[in-house]
Amino acid sequence: MQKMKSRITTLKDKITAFFMQGLTPKELTQSIIVSGLIAIIPVLGVSTFMITTVSLKWKLNLPVMIALSYLMWPVQILMIIPFIRIGEFIFSVPPNHYTVAEIVNSFQNSFFKTLGRLSFELLCGLGGWFFTAIPVAVGVYWVTIYVMKIILMLKK
Repeated sequence: MQKMKSRITTLKDKITAFFMQGLTPKELTQSIIVSGLIAIIPVLGVSTFMITTVSLKWKLNLPVMIALSYLMWPVQILMIIPFIRIGEFIFSVPPNHYTVAEIVNSFQNSFFKTLGRLSFELLCGLGGWFFTAIPVAVGVYWVTIYVMKIILMLKK
């Protein structure tokens, strides 16, 4: 029993070290916020590539970012239509009548045909994402940094 407990502890330590990779809390927060932001972009199939690119360029924690991206997939699906609606409102465009199921099925059948057929709706979705998700992510980041500073001051 003790040997099994030791193995579990060792495995837990290895997994924790893999996800932390020597990052500071600030860098880990950046990884989580950026990953969450990119993971909900309303174009299916591009978030993993974008997260990998951003992670390598800014030296962020790629395992955490990819794991969070996969966990956020249902949120991405749920936010496609609201982002499109927000974009339609921002750009004063009449609303379309596509459902999430139609958009997801279209992407599964042919990525590039969907980009061509739904390009304007996806552009509205990107506009909605840009004008809502980015300000929210920046706000969450600054609040998190402020809370971390308070916690660090209390520990001293």
